[in-house]
Amino acid sequence: MAGLRFARLKGCWVMEAWDIIVLGDGPAALRAAAESAKTGASTLMMSVDGLGSGGRSAADGISAPLLESNNRGHREDTIRSGAFLCDQDIVNSITSAANRQMDLLERWGVNFRRDSKGIPLVSKGAGHGKPRTVNCGDSTSREIQQVLEEQCMRYGVTRRGDQLPLSLVHSNQKINGLIAIDMVNGRILSLSAKAVIIADGGFEGAFSNGVVGLGLDLALQAGLPLRDMEFITSTPLAIKDTNLVIPMGILNAGATLHEANGSELDVGEGDLNSVCSAVSGASQPVLDARELGDNSAWWDATMRMVKSRTGIDMSKQTIEIESRADMTVGGIAVDENGRAVIGSWSRWFTGLYASGDAACSGLHGAGSIVGNRLLDAMFLSAAAGQHAGEWVKNAQFTGTTALQQAFEQHHSSLSEASEIKQDEEVLRSGAVFNSIKSAANDALGSSREISSLTDGLEHMDKVLSTLEQMHVDQTSLIANTNLVENARAAASARLVTASIQAAISRQESRGVHQRSDFPDSNEELLHHITVDQEGNMGQLAIRKTSSGNWLLPPV
Repeated sequence: MAGLRFARLKGCWVMEAWDIIVLGDGPAALRAAAESAKTGASTLMMSVDGLGSGGRSAADGISAPLLESNNRGHREDTIRSGAFLCDQDIVNSITSAANRQMDLLERWGVNFRRDSKGIPLVSKGAGHGKPRTVNCGDSTSREIQQVLEEQCMRYGVTRRGDQLPLSLVHSNQKINGLIAIDMVNGRILSLSAKAVIIADGGFEGAFSNGVVGLGLDLALQAGLPLRDMEFITSTPLAIKDTNLVIPMGILNAGATLHEANGSELDVGEGDLNSVCSAVSGASQPVLDARELGDNSAWWDATMRMVKSRTGIDMSKQTIEIESRADMTVGGIAVDENGRAVIGSWSRWFTGLYASGDAACSGLHGAGSIVGNRLLDAMFLSAAAGQHAGEWVKNAQFTGTTALQQAFEQHHSSLSEASEIKQDEEVLRSGAVFNSIKSAANDALGSSREISSLTDGLEHMDKVLSTLEQMHVDQTSLIANTNLVENARAAASARLVTASIQAAISRQESRGVHQRSDFPDSNEELLHHITVDQEGNMGQLAIRKTSSGNWLLPPV
């Protein structure tokens, strides 16, 4: 029965049952949860961090062809920026719905910037041939987060923060539920679920000691191959020596890129790859936002944050920037309904869905353009939530025994981890993170070649062999940040390893994947590459249109 929630105690075994569990608390997770709850499914959202933390997926706004008669230009720019590795039926579906997605956000309360006529202000973002990106200045993420939280409240979604997922429980590639730590009450939970939607982000944080989505790693450990893991896009507006990133929209508002001596950077065609390359190739690149004029009000919060963190007043001074990994394109291969795909387009991991940066929908291909990240999250999350909500109506709870066994296993392993070991070397997550960060950036930087990739893979093998030695300082499960950091370090290690394996396999240069030893594109590699937890490589064909034809033939 949809909406049923129960708990029972058997010793220390606590079990709850939910129709759908959503991992994450950013725009993708909120959108999926609201849509699933709208169908009547009992829906639980779980976030490792505190509620409302959101993420960067909405920072650069949303793309929609508001000033165009159709979506043709938008879809072709998307396909070209994706180096023809996009699934073209998905591109067409998502860009066709872009205006509606933007309209929904506006009707729900998002205050997009407007021109003098009251029409949403559309700017030409990197990678677009025409103006089609809208934002709320530096408040875009906050506005999107707020309105989507309101949608979740409207439909009765239960949201919990400080919940650490430990494993997906499944039987014969069918979801039974998951095991998690409730760090508010200090207990291990066995959560029965008919469906799980993974929407807690990608693994770009591995390149900067940032946040890494644990759901992606859980899927990998459950035996699901991940797709297009070799493609990692960057932002040119990361503030050097900090974890701060300035939204790309500030460039459309009048900010410019220079060398420290004042000479303007040559950004080529102005696409995201060209801008990142220009910043990476500069000796001392800086962002100049001193002449924003009336637009400065839309970036006031960013300027205040930068000043409080760095002491630099962006209204009076330039600020040093660098190109940095900002989005991992690869993830869980999904179809148009957000269902996790196994090996081919006709096989699914029953009950498992994904959206947002944890998913690889096929929209981005081998790259991405500004505004498509949020568009992808909005469209696919709605599709996943709706499909999951309808599917669970006729599904049954399964795998009680498997859930109990998984609970007991984790209970035992956590008890062992908390024991003080006198004679063993203490290994802390910070050192592991730094080691992963160094290897990831060296191997998967802007220019890749076999020796650096092989060295990176060997380095990651050593890291993986030491993961069980990571020290746990806290014995209590309440607010145990040590366990969270250890989990993120382990997830980073496994996901970076998969990314390097995929990069070795793709012996060509395509989109953001550039191999100095294979500088040209290879038509024989015009397909998706998949990799599983054992390092086994596979292929997944590019989807064309329903008629079997290309929307835009590869060149």
